[in-house]
Amino acid sequence: MNKQPSKESLKDKVKGIFGLGTARPPSKQSDARPSEFIITTDIIKELQPDCGLSTRVRMMNHVCELAKTKKFEDHAVEAVWKAVEDMLTPEQPLEARHAVLQLLRAIIQGQGERLGPLRAFFFNVIRDYQPSSEDLSDRLEVFKALTENGKDITYLEEDIARFVLLWMDIGLTSDFLHVLVNLVKFNSCYLDQNVSVMVQKICLLCNRTTSSTDIEVALQVLDAVVCYNCLPSDSLTVFIITLCRTVNVKEFCESCWKLMRKVLGTHLGHSAIYTMCRIMEERVYMEDAPLLRGAVFFVGMALWGAHRLPALKNTPTLVLPSFYKAMSSANEVVSYEIVLSITRLIKKYGKELQVVTWDILLGIIERLLQQIQTIGSAELKAIVYELLTTVEELYEQNGYHGSTEKFFSLVEKCADKRPDASVLTLISYRAQSIQPAKDGWIQSLHRLMEKFFR
Repeated sequence: MNKQPSKESLKDKVKGIFGLGTARPPSKQSDARPSEFIITTDIIKELQPDCGLSTRVRMMNHVCELAKTKKFEDHAVEAVWKAVEDMLTPEQPLEARHAVLQLLRAIIQGQGERLGPLRAFFFNVIRDYQPSSEDLSDRLEVFKALTENGKDITYLEEDIARFVLLWMDIGLTSDFLHVLVNLVKFNSCYLDQNVSVMVQKICLLCNRTTSSTDIEVALQVLDAVVCYNCLPSDSLTVFIITLCRTVNVKEFCESCWKLMRKVLGTHLGHSAIYTMCRIMEERVYMEDAPLLRGAVFFVGMALWGAHRLPALKNTPTLVLPSFYKAMSSANEVVSYEIVLSITRLIKKYGKELQVVTWDILLGIIERLLQQIQTIGSAELKAIVYELLTTVEELYEQNGYHGSTEKFFSLVEKCADKRPDASVLTLISYRAQSIQPAKDGWIQSLHRLMEKFFR
């Protein structure tokens, strides 16, 4: 990284540049080096306020073309700026302001490293300039040229963070977010103290915008923060909420999961799981179906999904009560995601689950059976009944370690909607308890015959 000059040297240099010291004006002199282009006094004359607007704009366009292909003599840039700076004020016509910003951009791109401390001066110009919305795009282009799209902030290090926050308040667009990605990647150490506010503003944009482009680039910025800076702990909740909502958008599901995996793989992993469980349990979020669905999805995928994170030590027993709480307000989308998640858990790890975990799972299944009576979705009913079949298959394989009585009581409640194989399994289980040596066996046999054979 280039070393920043001292404030004293920069101040002295800028004083000299703008005639407060000993800077010389460009002229027609012939002592310029062969590779340099001399900005003559005639050119400067046509740029000054004495000339009409059209003349000045025409000459600025001419200097723009020269700046792109020629290297100017020493102090020529300063002289050009002194001649045109009056045109970059809000009261000037849009044409004039546009021409000045275009000229700045061309000079910055064409003169490159020769600008030296002038980079800081021009940065201050676009930072302090208070334009109308018409000028935002041109102003951003100057900033992009000045920083090579956010990669190089030499001479700008001390003020860059304040500028970023200022710009985020007035022009948080996808164009600026692209620059912000590079600023985080290449200069994150200069943004440290403001990263928390940046993350909150970007998350707010994600939650409010309907633009796919804005969301896509916003996720890229958040990804850069996680990878190159480390997400501030005080931003974790708003970050989690944003990803939980955004993952519901089909085109961003994969990128959200990849980003969440990165966070879960950091020292914030267990805090992130805890945060999502808290979201599922808090009453304030009970009606926010997309948020709850996202939390269920991420927790399930992280702990027992195809690409689970082994480093996370949260057991199903710890998080499943939060799934149960998330069903407090019956919502088909949330319930559907819960069925998918616990079905995946039972199929992959069902034989390893202990009684206490099965008690929670059976409580969730019981609530699901209650909900499908009122929600009435054919898709949800089908997937809940498939879940029952999955548990039955585990029972047949002697892999079920929960309460058989409670499970078959749930099956019996919906026996009229179960396939023949399921009913036969239920009858077989009930028949085991009908023995002449037990009290009331005749009544039990009678009930079994009445319910399933008449």
